[in-house]
Amino acid sequence: MPAPPSVALPLFLFLVGASAVAQPSTPPGEAADAPRLIELSAKAPKEVPEVPIQSGRLTTFLLGTPLKLAGVELEAREGFSRVTGLEDALLLMPSNSFTVGRRLKLRLRFVEGTVPASADLVLVVSPTQARYQVEVNLQPGTPYASWQEAEAERIKLRQVQAELERERQKPDGLTGLLVNGQVDKTGLTTRRLHEGVDFTQLPGQPLTVREAMSYRARGVVALTLEVDNVSSRPWMAAGAALVGEGGERLKVLRVWPTEPLLPGAKWQRVVVEAEVTEAQARGRFTLSLWQEGEPPSVSLDGVSFP
Repeated sequence: MPAPPSVALPLFLFLVGASAVAQPSTPPGEAADAPRLIELSAKAPKEVPEVPIQSGRLTTFLLGTPLKLAGVELEAREGFSRVTGLEDALLLMPSNSFTVGRRLKLRLRFVEGTVPASADLVLVVSPTQARYQVEVNLQPGTPYASWQEAEAERIKLRQVQAELERERQKPDGLTGLLVNGQVDKTGLTTRRLHEGVDFTQLPGQPLTVREAMSYRARGVVALTLEVDNVSSRPWMAAGAALVGEGGERLKVLRVWPTEPLLPGAKWQRVVVEAEVTEAQARGRFTLSLWQEGEPPSVSLDGVSFP
Protein backbone atom coordinates (compact mmCIF):
# COMPACT_ATOMS: atom_id res chain seq x y z
CA MET A 1 0.00 0.00 0.00
CA PRO A 2 1.56 3.39 -1.00
CA ALA A 3 2.23 5.88 1.79
CA PRO A 4 0.59 9.35 1.64
CA PRO A 5 2.41 12.66 1.36
CA SER A 6 4.95 13.46 4.05
CA VAL A 7 4.63 17.21 3.59
CA ALA A 8 2.62 19.17 6.14
CA LEU A 9 -0.67 19.97 4.43
CA PRO A 10 -4.03 20.87 5.95
CA LEU A 11 -6.99 18.57 5.76
CA PHE A 12 -10.63 19.42 5.23
CA LEU A 13 -13.57 17.67 6.77
CA PHE A 14 -16.80 18.31 4.96
CA LEU A 15 -19.85 17.49 7.03
CA VAL A 16 -22.87 17.16 4.80
CA GLY A 17 -26.20 16.69 6.53
CA ALA A 18 -29.41 15.51 5.03
CA SER A 19 -30.92 18.42 3.12
CA ALA A 20 -34.23 18.94 1.43
CA VAL A 21 -32.62 17.91 -1.86
CA ALA A 22 -30.74 14.84 -0.56
CA GLN A 23 -33.59 13.82 1.77
CA PRO A 24 -36.88 14.78 0.13
CA SER A 25 -38.91 13.31 2.97
CA THR A 26 -37.54 14.21 6.41
CA PRO A 27 -39.37 12.25 9.14
CA PRO A 28 -41.60 14.35 11.44
CA GLY A 29 -39.75 15.77 14.44
CA GLU A 30 -36.33 15.34 12.82
CA ALA A 31 -34.43 18.40 11.60
CA ALA A 32 -31.79 18.35 8.90
CA ASP A 33 -28.70 20.44 9.74
CA ALA A 34 -27.15 22.71 7.14
CA PRO A 35 -23.78 21.58 5.74
CA ARG A 36 -20.79 22.57 7.89
CA LEU A 37 -17.07 22.82 7.19
CA ILE A 38 -14.45 21.73 9.72
CA GLU A 39 -10.83 22.42 8.85
CA LEU A 40 -7.91 20.42 10.26
CA SER A 41 -4.29 21.49 9.81
CA ALA A 42 -0.94 19.89 10.63
CA LYS A 43 -1.08 21.53 14.05
CA ALA A 44 -3.55 20.48 16.69
CA PRO A 45 -6.66 22.72 16.58
CA LYS A 46 -7.55 24.93 19.53
CA GLU A 47 -11.00 23.32 19.63
CA VAL A 48 -11.69 19.72 18.69
CA PRO A 49 -14.41 19.53 16.00
CA GLU A 50 -17.75 18.04 17.03
CA VAL A 51 -19.87 15.64 14.98
CA PRO A 52 -23.52 15.01 16.04
CA ILE A 53 -24.59 11.37 15.99
CA GLN A 54 -27.90 9.68 16.83
CA SER A 55 -28.74 6.21 18.11
CA GLY A 56 -29.66 3.88 15.29
CA ARG A 57 -28.41 6.31 12.65
CA LEU A 58 -25.36 5.67 10.46
CA THR A 59 -22.53 8.19 10.20
CA THR A 60 -20.05 7.60 7.37
CA PHE A 61 -16.52 9.00 7.20
CA LEU A 62 -15.06 8.91 3.67
CA LEU A 63 -11.32 9.40 3.06
CA GLY A 64 -10.22 11.01 -0.19
CA THR A 65 -7.14 9.94 -2.17
CA PRO A 66 -4.41 9.40 -1.11
CA LEU A 67 -5.40 9.15 2.56
CA LYS A 68 -5.60 5.64 4.01
CA LEU A 69 -7.06 4.63 7.37
CA ALA A 70 -4.63 2.76 9.63
CA GLY A 71 -6.75 2.49 12.77
CA VAL A 72 -9.58 3.89 14.89
CA GLU A 73 -9.60 4.83 18.57
CA LEU A 74 -13.20 5.13 19.76
CA GLU A 75 -14.38 5.80 23.30
CA ALA A 76 -17.03 3.35 24.58
CA ARG A 77 -16.70 1.28 21.45
CA GLU A 78 -18.83 -1.46 22.98
CA GLY A 79 -21.82 0.92 22.87
CA PHE A 80 -21.81 1.00 19.06
CA SER A 81 -23.80 -1.55 17.13
CA ARG A 82 -21.59 -1.02 14.11
CA VAL A 83 -17.95 0.07 13.79
CA THR A 84 -16.62 -0.84 10.36
CA GLY A 85 -13.19 0.38 9.32
CA LEU A 86 -12.20 0.15 5.66
CA GLU A 87 -9.15 1.39 3.82
CA ASP A 88 -10.88 4.60 2.83
CA ALA A 89 -14.00 4.74 5.02
CA LEU A 90 -15.35 4.38 8.56
CA LEU A 91 -18.97 3.47 9.35
CA LEU A 92 -20.37 4.19 12.82
CA MET A 93 -23.79 3.41 14.28
CA PRO A 94 -24.38 3.99 18.01
CA SER A 95 -26.82 1.79 19.91
CA ASN A 96 -29.57 2.97 22.28
CA SER A 97 -27.23 2.71 25.27
CA PHE A 98 -26.06 6.33 24.99
CA THR A 99 -27.97 9.19 26.59
CA VAL A 100 -28.53 12.42 24.73
CA GLY A 101 -25.63 14.81 25.20
CA ARG A 102 -23.03 12.08 25.74
CA ARG A 103 -19.66 13.09 24.33
CA LEU A 104 -17.36 10.43 22.88
CA LYS A 105 -13.80 10.82 21.64
CA LEU A 106 -12.90 9.58 18.16
CA ARG A 107 -9.42 9.49 16.65
CA LEU A 108 -8.79 8.56 13.01
CA ARG A 109 -5.23 7.31 12.59
CA PHE A 110 -3.76 7.48 9.10
CA VAL A 111 -1.02 5.28 7.62
CA GLU A 112 2.60 6.09 8.39
CA GLY A 113 3.94 9.21 6.71
CA THR A 114 0.72 11.23 6.76
CA VAL A 115 0.84 14.77 8.15
CA PRO A 116 -1.06 15.11 10.39
CA ALA A 117 -0.82 11.50 11.52
CA SER A 118 -4.35 11.53 12.98
CA ALA A 119 -7.55 13.53 13.23
CA ASP A 120 -9.35 14.00 16.57
CA LEU A 121 -13.12 14.48 16.73
CA VAL A 122 -15.81 14.53 19.42
CA LEU A 123 -19.01 12.61 18.74
CA VAL A 124 -22.02 14.20 20.44
CA VAL A 125 -25.18 12.11 20.88
CA SER A 126 -28.07 14.17 19.48
CA PRO A 127 -31.85 13.73 19.82
CA THR A 128 -32.40 14.87 16.24
CA GLN A 129 -31.75 13.21 12.95
CA ALA A 130 -28.00 13.01 12.42
CA ARG A 131 -27.36 11.00 9.29
CA TYR A 132 -24.03 12.44 8.25
CA GLN A 133 -21.50 11.83 5.55
CA VAL A 134 -18.10 13.19 6.55
CA GLU A 135 -15.54 13.57 3.77
CA VAL A 136 -11.86 13.80 4.73
CA ASN A 137 -9.75 15.24 1.93
CA LEU A 138 -6.41 16.89 1.35
CA GLN A 139 -6.55 20.59 0.71
CA PRO A 140 -7.69 21.30 -2.88
CA GLY A 141 -4.77 21.91 -5.21
CA THR A 142 -2.38 19.60 -3.38
CA PRO A 143 0.22 18.39 -5.95
CA TYR A 144 -0.42 14.66 -5.90
CA ALA A 145 2.66 14.11 -8.07
CA SER A 146 4.81 15.25 -5.15
CA TRP A 147 3.50 12.35 -3.09
CA GLN A 148 4.22 9.94 -5.94
CA GLU A 149 7.79 11.21 -6.21
CA ALA A 150 8.26 10.94 -2.44
CA GLU A 151 6.94 7.37 -2.49
CA ALA A 152 9.33 6.48 -5.34
CA GLU A 153 12.22 7.86 -3.29
CA ARG A 154 11.12 5.81 -0.27
CA ILE A 155 11.03 2.64 -2.40
CA LYS A 156 14.46 3.42 -3.82
CA LEU A 157 15.83 4.02 -0.32
CA ARG A 158 14.44 0.70 0.90
CA GLN A 159 16.07 -1.07 -2.06
CA VAL A 160 19.43 0.57 -1.34
CA GLN A 161 19.18 -0.35 2.34
CA ALA A 162 18.35 -3.95 1.44
CA GLU A 163 21.33 -4.10 -0.93
CA LEU A 164 23.64 -2.67 1.75
CA GLU A 165 22.37 -5.25 4.20
CA ARG A 166 23.06 -8.06 1.71
CA GLU A 167 26.57 -6.69 1.13
CA ARG A 168 27.15 -6.43 4.87
CA GLN A 169 26.29 -10.08 5.33
CA LYS A 170 28.76 -11.22 2.67
CA PRO A 171 32.08 -12.53 4.03
CA ASP A 172 35.25 -10.59 3.24
CA GLY A 173 38.94 -11.41 3.30
CA LEU A 174 40.14 -14.78 2.01
CA THR A 175 36.82 -16.35 3.08
CA GLY A 176 35.02 -13.91 0.81
CA LEU A 177 37.26 -14.81 -2.13
CA LEU A 178 36.61 -18.51 -1.58
CA VAL A 179 32.84 -18.16 -1.05
CA ASN A 180 32.45 -15.91 -4.09
CA GLY A 181 34.42 -18.35 -6.23
CA GLN A 182 37.14 -15.82 -7.09
CA VAL A 183 39.89 -18.14 -5.85
CA ASP A 184 39.67 -21.64 -7.31
CA LYS A 185 42.27 -24.38 -7.73
CA THR A 186 44.44 -22.02 -9.77
CA GLY A 187 44.67 -19.69 -6.77
CA LEU A 188 45.60 -16.01 -6.90
CA THR A 189 48.31 -15.22 -9.44
CA THR A 190 50.65 -12.22 -9.13
CA ARG A 191 53.19 -10.33 -11.23
CA ARG A 192 55.76 -7.75 -10.21
CA LEU A 193 55.86 -4.80 -12.62
CA HIS A 194 59.13 -2.96 -13.25
CA GLU A 195 59.21 0.66 -14.36
CA GLY A 196 60.68 1.08 -17.79
CA VAL A 197 60.12 -2.58 -18.58
CA ASP A 198 56.50 -3.39 -17.62
CA PHE A 199 55.12 0.18 -17.41
CA THR A 200 56.11 3.78 -17.97
CA GLN A 201 55.07 6.93 -16.12
CA LEU A 202 55.24 10.49 -17.33
CA PRO A 203 57.44 12.81 -15.23
CA GLY A 204 55.98 15.64 -13.18
CA GLN A 205 52.94 13.78 -11.87
CA PRO A 206 51.92 14.25 -8.20
CA LEU A 207 52.45 10.59 -7.33
CA THR A 208 55.69 8.80 -8.13
CA VAL A 209 55.27 5.04 -8.41
CA ARG A 210 58.08 3.16 -6.65
CA GLU A 211 56.78 -0.39 -7.01
CA ALA A 212 53.81 -2.06 -8.67
CA MET A 213 52.22 -5.50 -8.44
CA SER A 214 49.39 -6.91 -10.53
CA TYR A 215 47.02 -9.66 -9.40
CA ARG A 216 44.41 -11.81 -11.07
CA ALA A 217 41.76 -14.05 -9.55
CA ARG A 218 38.66 -15.48 -11.13
CA GLY A 219 36.70 -12.56 -12.64
CA VAL A 220 38.82 -9.77 -11.12
CA VAL A 221 42.19 -8.08 -11.46
CA ALA A 222 43.94 -5.66 -9.15
CA LEU A 223 46.93 -3.34 -9.08
CA THR A 224 48.83 -2.27 -5.98
CA LEU A 225 51.05 0.77 -6.29
CA GLU A 226 53.62 1.90 -3.71
CA VAL A 227 53.77 5.66 -4.25
CA ASP A 228 55.30 8.88 -2.93
CA ASN A 229 53.22 12.07 -2.93
CA VAL A 230 55.80 14.50 -4.33
CA SER A 231 53.29 17.36 -4.74
CA SER A 232 52.74 20.24 -2.33
CA ARG A 233 49.15 19.36 -1.48
CA PRO A 234 47.11 16.32 -0.38
CA TRP A 235 46.14 13.92 -3.12
CA MET A 236 43.12 11.60 -3.02
CA ALA A 237 41.90 9.32 -5.78
CA ALA A 238 38.27 9.87 -6.74
CA GLY A 239 38.25 7.44 -9.66
CA ALA A 240 40.32 5.24 -11.94
CA ALA A 241 40.22 3.76 -15.42
CA LEU A 242 41.90 0.73 -17.00
CA VAL A 243 41.82 0.97 -20.80
CA GLY A 244 43.07 -1.80 -23.07
CA GLU A 245 45.05 -1.41 -26.29
CA GLY A 246 41.87 -1.67 -28.32
CA GLY A 247 40.14 1.03 -26.26
CA GLU A 248 38.07 -1.39 -24.16
CA ARG A 249 37.52 -0.20 -20.60
CA LEU A 250 37.42 -2.55 -17.66
CA LYS A 251 34.74 -2.00 -15.02
CA VAL A 252 36.58 -0.54 -12.02
CA LEU A 253 35.05 -1.87 -8.81
CA ARG A 254 36.92 0.16 -6.20
CA VAL A 255 39.87 2.41 -5.52
CA TRP A 256 41.61 2.42 -2.16
CA PRO A 257 42.36 4.28 0.07
CA THR A 258 39.50 6.71 0.46
CA GLU A 259 41.62 9.11 2.55
CA PRO A 260 44.03 11.67 1.05
CA LEU A 261 47.77 11.04 0.79
CA LEU A 262 49.52 13.90 2.55
CA PRO A 263 52.26 15.95 0.84
CA GLY A 264 55.65 14.32 1.22
CA ALA A 265 54.12 10.98 2.23
CA LYS A 266 56.31 8.08 1.06
CA TRP A 267 55.61 4.45 0.35
CA GLN A 268 51.84 4.85 0.48
CA ARG A 269 49.75 2.10 -1.05
CA VAL A 270 47.08 2.65 -3.71
CA VAL A 271 44.92 -0.29 -4.85
CA VAL A 272 42.71 -0.45 -7.95
CA GLU A 273 40.36 -3.42 -8.50
CA ALA A 274 38.43 -4.15 -11.70
CA GLU A 275 36.08 -6.75 -13.11
CA VAL A 276 37.50 -8.74 -16.01
CA THR A 277 36.96 -11.79 -18.17
CA GLU A 278 39.65 -14.30 -19.09
CA ALA A 279 39.96 -12.79 -22.56
CA GLN A 280 40.00 -9.19 -21.31
CA ALA A 281 42.85 -9.87 -18.90
CA ARG A 282 45.26 -10.42 -21.79
CA GLY A 283 47.25 -7.59 -23.31
CA ARG A 284 48.41 -4.28 -21.87
CA PHE A 285 46.44 -1.47 -20.25
CA THR A 286 46.75 2.19 -19.40
CA LEU A 287 45.92 3.03 -15.80
CA SER A 288 44.58 6.53 -15.08
CA LEU A 289 43.91 7.99 -11.63
CA TRP A 290 42.22 11.29 -10.91
CA GLN A 291 41.02 13.52 -8.12
CA GLU A 292 37.50 14.91 -7.69
CA GLY A 293 36.72 17.48 -10.39
CA GLU A 294 40.13 17.17 -12.08
CA PRO A 295 41.45 15.44 -15.22
CA PRO A 296 43.65 12.36 -14.76
CA SER A 297 46.78 13.36 -12.84
CA VAL A 298 48.50 9.95 -12.67
CA SER A 299 48.84 7.52 -15.59
CA LEU A 300 50.80 4.32 -16.20
CA ASP A 301 51.20 2.82 -19.68
CA GLY A 302 51.91 -0.85 -20.44
CA VAL A 303 50.29 -2.38 -17.33
CA SER A 304 49.70 -6.14 -17.64
CA PHE A 305 48.21 -8.88 -15.52
CA PRO A 306 49.37 -12.45 -14.88
